Amino acid sequence: MKILSNIFTSGFTLTTIAMLSACESGPTKQSCNFLQIEDIDVERGQVQMVCSGIIVDVNWEQFREKLRIDPVKYKNNLTGFKREVICIRDERSSKKELLCKSSGSDGFVTLNFTDN
Repeated sequence: MKILSNIFTSGFTLTTIAMLSACESGPTKQSCNFLQIEDIDVERGQVQMVCSGIIVDVNWEQFREKLRIDPVKYKNNLTGFKREVICIRDERSSKKELLCKSSGSDGFVTLNFTDN
């Protein structure tokens, strides 16, 4: 019985350590904070935001194509844009991409960014 008890205790301890390690190494998602909607010219521009402490820029075209939202309409209404779009970043990922969702969509889409 004592051997069975030791095996059970050791198995439980190893399982707990494995579960805690898996939780610590899992992705950490951080919400992005929109800073401004910049225009480069009449047709092109970028949405600038802070994600996981990094300032990033996403081209307007990605918002138009993938989220069906035109940032130009919100150029002077950043608060309205914040109500329409949510972006998050996996801070442990080395990829230069965000997961974004518009208020009317069911799921997240991937948007590529450049960092400053």
